[in-house]
Amino acid sequence: MTPHQRFRLGDEIEHLAVCQDDDGPPFSQLTDVQETFPNAVRFKLNGVTLNFLEDENRKKYEPKRIAHYPNDIIEVVCAAPSQVSFGYTSLAPSVGVGFPSQSPSMESTGLALSNLPLQSFSTSVNTRTLTRSATFSPQRSTTPFINSPNYAAHQSASVTLSAMPLFYTMATDISQLKQQLHQSTDQHSAHHQQLLQRLIQMELKQDEMLREQVESKLREEQMLVRQQETIDRLIVAQQRLEAIFTQNYELHEYPIPRLFVILPDSYEKWDPRNFMAERFRLYFLCECGDHCRADAGTTTSSGRLTIAAASTSTKSAPIPVKSTMHLAKHEGYELARPNEFFDRYGPYILGMLRVLKHCLAVATVVAPAVALAKDSVKDVMGDVKSLSESTMKAVDMSIDFLEQKLNDETVDGLAGSDGGLREEDMFERLAALEGADLRRLDTFLRNKDTDKILGNLYRITTKEGHVKWVCLDHYREVYRETAMASFLQCVETNGGKYDLQCGKATVILRSSTAAKDFFSRLCSQASFVIALKVALKWSFGSADLAMLVDAIAKSNVRDLEVDLQDFESSIPIVSQLRPGKGRYHSLLGLLSNIKIKGLSFANIDFIGSRTSNLPTKSSPSLLQSFHFLDVIRGSDDSRLANIISHCPCLVDLRLGKILGNSDDVPAIDQIIGSLSRLKTLHRFNLYSQSSSPSVPKSNASPYGSVALREIIDYGIPYSTGRSGPLEDALRRSSTTLEVLVLRSSYETPLLDLTYITDLPPSPTNASCMPFVGLTYLDLSVNMTQDSLEFMGSVLPRIPLVHLRLGARTSALLAHTNPRYLKSLFMESLDEDALNTFYCSVCSSPECHLEFMTVHTFSDPRYLTVLPALVGKLVLRRLVLMGRFDIKLDEALACLNFSQLQSLTIASQDYSWGSEAILASRASEFKDDFVVELTPLYLPSDVYDGESRDVEGSSTKLPRHRVQRVHNHDYWEDINLPFSLHYPSRNLE
Repeated sequence: MTPHQRFRLGDEIEHLAVCQDDDGPPFSQLTDVQETFPNAVRFKLNGVTLNFLEDENRKKYEPKRIAHYPNDIIEVVCAAPSQVSFGYTSLAPSVGVGFPSQSPSMESTGLALSNLPLQSFSTSVNTRTLTRSATFSPQRSTTPFINSPNYAAHQSASVTLSAMPLFYTMATDISQLKQQLHQSTDQHSAHHQQLLQRLIQMELKQDEMLREQVESKLREEQMLVRQQETIDRLIVAQQRLEAIFTQNYELHEYPIPRLFVILPDSYEKWDPRNFMAERFRLYFLCECGDHCRADAGTTTSSGRLTIAAASTSTKSAPIPVKSTMHLAKHEGYELARPNEFFDRYGPYILGMLRVLKHCLAVATVVAPAVALAKDSVKDVMGDVKSLSESTMKAVDMSIDFLEQKLNDETVDGLAGSDGGLREEDMFERLAALEGADLRRLDTFLRNKDTDKILGNLYRITTKEGHVKWVCLDHYREVYRETAMASFLQCVETNGGKYDLQCGKATVILRSSTAAKDFFSRLCSQASFVIALKVALKWSFGSADLAMLVDAIAKSNVRDLEVDLQDFESSIPIVSQLRPGKGRYHSLLGLLSNIKIKGLSFANIDFIGSRTSNLPTKSSPSLLQSFHFLDVIRGSDDSRLANIISHCPCLVDLRLGKILGNSDDVPAIDQIIGSLSRLKTLHRFNLYSQSSSPSVPKSNASPYGSVALREIIDYGIPYSTGRSGPLEDALRRSSTTLEVLVLRSSYETPLLDLTYITDLPPSPTNASCMPFVGLTYLDLSVNMTQDSLEFMGSVLPRIPLVHLRLGARTSALLAHTNPRYLKSLFMESLDEDALNTFYCSVCSSPECHLEFMTVHTFSDPRYLTVLPALVGKLVLRRLVLMGRFDIKLDEALACLNFSQLQSLTIASQDYSWGSEAILASRASEFKDDFVVELTPLYLPSDVYDGESRDVEGSSTKLPRHRVQRVHNHDYWEDINLPFSLHYPSRNLE
C-alpha cells in the first residue's frame, strides 16, 4: 500500500500520500494538506502541536513540512476565521461623488441607508465593511446547538464567506461602470445615460441586499431571543420533571412502570371528528436521566451534555441537558374503552404528553451535536432524533385532542391553555400515578400483558434511592454486563433466580462458605440488585448474621427479605430462655442502614428473647416498610414495639399473630398510633378471638391515628360499633382507602359502617363518596343490616378491581359493577344476587373478569345460573370449591376455554364422568391449560396422575394436563391475588 499519513479535521479523516527525498525519511508538506483542508495552518498529535521540520542550517523547509507518523492520526488546526471586509474603489471627484472617511459597520450603514434618498445613496458610499457576527446560520436559528467555539466559528465563517462572491462581483461591476462613466466625454449621450441608469440600478440592488442583511440580522436576534426563551422553558420543565421523579416512592408501591402516554394508533389517518371509531395505544415511558446516561457528545467538565444559550450580546454559560425520558421500545397496549379512559386519566395524560413534548424538544436541541459527537454515540443520537421526528406529530395531535375534550377548568388547572408560557402551572399539579390508579389501569388494556413484559422496561434505583423504570439500553449503561453475568451465575449455583425487570434476587444459602462468596459478589458485582430475598438454610451463628448485615450495608439493596428457616421445633429450649443479646441481635443492625427502605423477617421465632432493646439514644431508622408475619409471643411483643418505635418513617407495617391470654393491650398496639406517616397496615390474626382485649385502653391505637390507604385485618380482635377502633379508622380513611380486607369467622364482631361518614353518598360528586378510591375489597365479616344497605348504595359507583364476599355479605354481589373487576371470590352464594350479577355481566359492554373463585356450602340446586355465567366470562383462571353435585358437570360443559390457563377443582363431586366432559372439549384448550385437582374430601384414583395415559383418551385427559395440588399451594392466590400475599414460608 502507498505510504500515507492520516489527517483529521472534526469527523473527517483523509489519507494523504507522503513525500520523501532521495535518502531522507518520509514527510508531509503543508501545501499538500491545504489542498484537502484549505484553512490548515498547524498540526497536533495527542494534543501536542507539531513543529515544522528544519534543514541542516536550522531553517524551516519551504514549503513547510512535518515528520511522518505512520501509526497515528494527526489533527489539523485551522486558522481562526476573521471578519471579512470589502473595500470599494472610489470614484474621481469630477464625477461629483463624495465619500465619508469612516467605514461604518453593516448595522449602522444599513440603517442609515434605509433613510437616504437615491441620489444621496448613490453618491455617498465609499467603503463598506460587511461583517457577520451571527453564531449560526438563519436556517438553523430555531434549533439550539452545542456550545463549541470551533463549531460557532465555523457557522459564522460560513455565513460570511457565502456572501463574499456576490458582493465581490457587484463591487467589481460598479467599479467598472464608474470607470466607464468617468471616461465618457458626452454626459448627455444615450450611452452615458444607459451607463448611469445601470449604475443606479446596481446600487439600488446593493442597497436592497444591505437592507436584507440588516433585516436578517434583526430576525436572527429575534430568533436568538426565542431560542433563549425555549431553553429557559426546557430548564423549567426539567426542574419540574425532576421534582416529580424524585418523590420518595417506596419499592412496593410501584411494582410496574408509572409513567405513560396515549397516542393515536394511526395518526396519519387521524380524524378527531370521528373519535369513537379511532383506536389508541398506551405507551410506557423510559425514565432515563443523568443516573443512566453514557458519556456522549460535547460535555462539560462534569461530563454532562450541554447546549448554549446562543446570544451575540452576552456570554451565556452552557446549560446542562439531562438525558430525558422517551417512549419505551414496545408496540404499546391498545385501549379497550378510550372514552372512559380519558375521563379518568385525561388530565394526567395531557400533562405527561406536554412533558414528553419538552423531552422531544431536548432531543431536537441535541441533534445538531451529532456531527461533533463521537462515533460510538452517533447511532444513539440518531435514534433519538428519528424518534422525536416520528412521534412529535402524534404527540401534538393527542395534546390538541385532549385540550378540546377536557373541560377548560381541568386544562387550565393542569397546564394552561397557552401551551408555552405557563410551564410552572403545567408541572405544578402533575404527579405520578399512585397504587390504586395503577391497579385499575390494566382493566382498560385490550391486549393483556400476560408475560409481564411491562413495556420492555426494567426497574433500577438511583444512588439517592429513587425508583426508576428504564429501557434495556439505559439499563445496560448503568450496570456492567460482565459483572452482572458473574453474579447471576453465583445466584444460580445457590439455587436462586434473578428477576431482571424488577432487579430482585432470590437465593437459598446452605453454608457459611456459600454465604461469604455470595455476599462478596453482592457488594462488588451486583449494584443492579435492588431487592433481595435470602434464606439461610444451615445452622448459622451470630457471626454469619453480622456478615449479612455488613454486606447489605455495602450493597445497593433497598428492599430486603430475610428468611432464617428457624422453626419453633428446631429451637433448643435453652436458647429460648438464655438471657443477653442472643443469636439474632446482629440483625437489628439493619435498622441503621440508611439505604434500606423495606425490611421483612420470616421464619424467625423468639426474637424477643434472642435480641435486646435498641439503645434509647440510637438514631431513628429510615425504614419505610417493616414486615413481621410470624408468631408474636409475649417477649416478642415488647421487642417489636421497641423496633417500631425507632422507625418513625414507617409507611407500611405488617404484623403476624400475637399469642397470649391477657386482656392487656399489646405494646405493639400502643406504639402504632405514633406512626404519623403510616399508610398501609396489615394485621394477620393479631390475636385469637378468645384472648383479644375487649376494649382498648386510651393509649392504644391498633389502627394508627392517620388516614390509611390499606387496611387488612384478619380476626378483628377489638369490639366494634359506633365507637369501635376499626370503625374510627374507616371513618378517617373513607376517602383515601384503596385496599380494605376484613375477615372474621365468628358471628361477632358485627361491623357497623353507618357512622363512618357524615355525608350521604352523592350521585353528583364522586370524590366525596366514601370508599371511592377502593380497588380491592374483601368483606368476609358479619355486618349490620344497615351496613349492608349502605354498602349496597355505594358499590355500584366504586370501580373495584378485586372483590371477595363472604357468606354473610354475598347479597352485595347484586350491587357490584362488573366492568372493572379482574378477580372475584364468592362464598356461599346468594341465588338472587348471582342472577343479578349475571345480568350485569351480560349488559356490560366489556367485562374484564379474569380470575374467579366459587366456594359454596349451600344447596347446589340454587346454582342454576352458574353454568351460564362461566360460559359468558372469558376467564384465565377458575377455582371451584365445595358442593356442586350435577352443577359441576353442567358448568364444565358450558365453560369458556378460549383464554383459560388453569381450572382448579376442590370438590368431591369431580369424577371420571366430569373428566370425560373435559376430554371431549380438549380441542378448545390453550397449550398451557392445566386442571388442578385437590383431594380435600374423599380419596379416589381420579386424583392419581398415574391413572391417565400420556396421550389421553376420549374419556381421560393427557397426563400433563392434570396436576395434583394441595390446599396451601393455591390458597394464598385465592385470598390475595394482587401482590398482597403472605411471605412464602419456604423458598423451595
